[in-house]
Amino acid sequence: MEKSILIMVVVYLTIIVSQITFAEEPPLFKISASTVQDEVIIGDWIELDFVVTNLVSTDVKIIKPILDIDSVSFAIEYTPILSGDDKPLTKKFVYSVITPSVFEHKRDKLETVALGKYGTPESEVKTRFNIPAVALGTWQITVYYQGGRYPERAEPVTVRVTAPETETDKSSKILSGDLTAIIETSMGNMTVRFFFNDAPNTVMNFIGLAKQEFYNNLNFHRIIKGFMIQGGCPKGNGTGGPGYSIKAEFNSNKHLKGTLSMARSPQSIDSAGSQFFICHVDVPKLDNQYTTFGQLIEGMDVLEAIANVKTVVNPQSQEQPPSKPTDNIIIKNISLEFKANEPAKKEKVK
Repeated sequence: MEKSILIMVVVYLTIIVSQITFAEEPPLFKISASTVQDEVIIGDWIELDFVVTNLVSTDVKIIKPILDIDSVSFAIEYTPILSGDDKPLTKKFVYSVITPSVFEHKRDKLETVALGKYGTPESEVKTRFNIPAVALGTWQITVYYQGGRYPERAEPVTVRVTAPETETDKSSKILSGDLTAIIETSMGNMTVRFFFNDAPNTVMNFIGLAKQEFYNNLNFHRIIKGFMIQGGCPKGNGTGGPGYSIKAEFNSNKHLKGTLSMARSPQSIDSAGSQFFICHVDVPKLDNQYTTFGQLIEGMDVLEAIANVKTVVNPQSQEQPPSKPTDNIIIKNISLEFKANEPAKKEKVK
């Protein structure tokens, strides 16, 4: 009994000493964040400068600041713009990716950089990140950095995302609306409304890739009538991606006709990247298995036309039914367009 008590006391003291040692360890560097603009138009980039500065008299090796769960992630608190008696609901989420993929990601394999000793020009590393502004409201962004010995957090920055001025009344303020995407294909255009509140990281990833023109001239490489059309692969065969994966955001939106959802490997729910599919019909078996992130609001006839193109058996996958289109159906471009909500009409009380 006495021996057990003694062991517990020793363990307790060891924990206390380790905590004191941890608390007294001086930081090797400091981090800070600032935005180029305090206000941006929806659909533009939020440009954020992230700085790591050495605080000691020796060189310090850190993981290179990149968008990655083991380097830089952004914790975002988003509050929409609402008017009247409406109470804004703040949504919290994390914007980040997994490089080079969920299957190959290893912290010790990430690229490192050296901070020169304190006071020298080389003591500071500055990185600019572009965050897509996809929803109207106030964005409070906190940078989390995992590239040193311990996780670090910068002071939050705040950006207001506003609507573009209207041509008819530049003095009026638009308080609500949605950022939509127009998928221009070789067979016509389709317009998408996003499920930002349900899959924010996925929506931001898709819009970010579209703004970088990643999808331009890629094809719909997999088409199965009565199921879906799939595109967004830079290799054109279903094996490529953007050089990273994103975490799944399964939500309550169903896989209905015209729903956009992220394609992924069956080996991991967190393996989506750039490939997406559009349901040709309702596919309930995919619900809560893939991340739905948008819905067609225009262009169902184009979806129908693409889904009905002639296909043959893919020689690589031997998939049945045949899924390889004989014609190259191209995504020419994906552009963004803001659609303001119509103001609600107030009824007079009789």
